[in-house]
Amino acid sequence: MDAIVLTSDEQKLFDSLPGPPKQAVIKSTNIWIIEWLPKDDSHTGRLLHEWMERQRPRWSYYCECSHKLEVLSAINRATDLATKHNMIPVLHFESHGNKTGLVGPADKGDMELLTWDELNKPLQMLNLATHCNLVVFVAACIGFAGIKAFTRGPLAPAVALVGPNAQIQTRSLLYGTKEFYRRMMDENPRLEEMAVNASRESGNAFFDWEPFAVLAYDAFAEQIIFSRRESQKSVRIERIRKWMYEENKWSSEEIEHRLSFISPSLEATSTQKIWDTMFMIDKYPENRERFGVNWFEVLEMVSNK
Repeated sequence: MDAIVLTSDEQKLFDSLPGPPKQAVIKSTNIWIIEWLPKDDSHTGRLLHEWMERQRPRWSYYCECSHKLEVLSAINRATDLATKHNMIPVLHFESHGNKTGLVGPADKGDMELLTWDELNKPLQMLNLATHCNLVVFVAACIGFAGIKAFTRGPLAPAVALVGPNAQIQTRSLLYGTKEFYRRMMDENPRLEEMAVNASRESGNAFFDWEPFAVLAYDAFAEQIIFSRRESQKSVRIERIRKWMYEENKWSSEEIEHRLSFISPSLEATSTQKIWDTMFMIDKYPENRERFGVNWFEVLEMVSNK
């Protein structure tokens, strides 16, 4: 999907809307390092794990992968442990990458792609097992715009995404990630401060962090504003029709009747349900304090403009 470009008036409206809380505090029990690099590369994941063992024994788990199916298997093992033992890992990827996904070696020595779409479901399941507390650190040159594919849902794949926002030298990457995890040992580690310190320590790179609720909210709110354009009216109605069919509460006749007088309340109901499912508020009501957005208020503000 092409990026939505708002007009200046639409951007002013977007900026006035109430967004979600900006989560910054990390809740985790350990670091789950998945390294997927060619044999002749410097294995920064193993070096990071060895450093962690000296700092805090048994805090990190290291998994070296030779092809993408092993990467997916390593994520599934983390999900199993999180489900059975209440583990809340920081999932740390050491790999090459781009806006499409992660890139690493294949069985025959070639390189293969693990797309964001392929990673979406496994990460959602791991995040669900942590009650929406998963932080994903991607030590690769990925272009954070590519991660917007994750906003498709139905569940959030992480509470936050972290990584360098441009190409970075191996040594600088290792210095930066060590500082990131060193700060994680603080009493109340905060992502923003950790990313700033990691950037400073790396010397020549900026470590970005993105609260997933903010990323998803931006995508939702931009789409709502965009859908108010006359050219998008039919698309908007079809989206709500699809949601009503999925709910399976009304007959076809009742759905069409309700669509004939679409209201902000009807659209807000569907958006609120999608949001609450994405951030597991329906399963864990305490998550509303961390991720809650009142989409009835947002839709009312947009509709009154």
